[in-house]
Amino acid sequence: MNGLKFLLFLFLVSCSGHEKIAYKNFRENQKKHPTSVGSLAYQDLGKGSPIILLHGVPTSSWMYRKVIGGLSEGHRVIPVDLIGYGGSSKPKRKPEAYRPAEQARRVRGLAKSLGLKKYSLMFHDMGGLVAWEMLRQDREAISNLIVLNTIIREEGFNPPDFKPGAMTKVISKAMVSPLTNDAVLGLTFKSLGLGSDHKLNSSECFGYVQPLREGGGEALYEFYTSLNPTLYRRLAANQSVFRKFKGRTLVLWGTQDKILTEGQLPFLRENLGMREEDIYLYPKNDHYLVEEIPGEVVKRVSDFLARDGR
Repeated sequence: MNGLKFLLFLFLVSCSGHEKIAYKNFRENQKKHPTSVGSLAYQDLGKGSPIILLHGVPTSSWMYRKVIGGLSEGHRVIPVDLIGYGGSSKPKRKPEAYRPAEQARRVRGLAKSLGLKKYSLMFHDMGGLVAWEMLRQDREAISNLIVLNTIIREEGFNPPDFKPGAMTKVISKAMVSPLTNDAVLGLTFKSLGLGSDHKLNSSECFGYVQPLREGGGEALYEFYTSLNPTLYRRLAANQSVFRKFKGRTLVLWGTQDKILTEGQLPFLRENLGMREEDIYLYPKNDHYLVEEIPGEVVKRVSDFLARDGR
């Protein structure tokens, strides 16, 4: 969808009504980890083998709220808000703060502060860019990869055409403005593919809308303008990174996703040595499996990790 169509559609879709209590409670349960660019918000729940949860754009760890409880029954679950999103700091005029490699270093710093020597990574959308950088930086610390409709490489990725400049700045500002950002989130779920049978209630919607109003525009702009040949060359170079990884990988993928399509998956199959029985495709579902089928996600992840023996 080009910028003009995006803006024309902003006012046609919105999340109606805002109930603040659920998201307020979610934020109150978050802890803060200090970094050089501000604090990283996270939760630390349950006991057992650790799983760090990484969200995408323009969401936050709020997107995992339906699976956190189920996963924490058998595991130590650590949902993180990346810098620029959710309850984490949103530094201004620091574009480098939002780069995947820097996000990865901060998440690794959090893991170290929590005493985690080995952990699984579960990630979605842009969270994959951070996960791949974590593999580059310290693959020995990562036990397993749990992949949910994420960015893997250029082939099979059909992002909006956001180029550096005024239009993308307008769109980024619209995403964080109180006048328009609930409409933008409605559009985001519609275009990325929150199944038509699934509707966010006002409380759920507020948890997505509110963090953007707190100053997330720069993070969004830096992400959208990073989708360029430089990024795609780095993703292609992950071939050697993947082949050195000794852990296991689980894929849960909604095949109705028109932006992150199944065309992303052959690169994983070829280079991570995956077993076909660890790839689950959901033909009736879209981009946000944790919203649409959270019980299925918890079951598959729990079964997968139980086989790990850790």
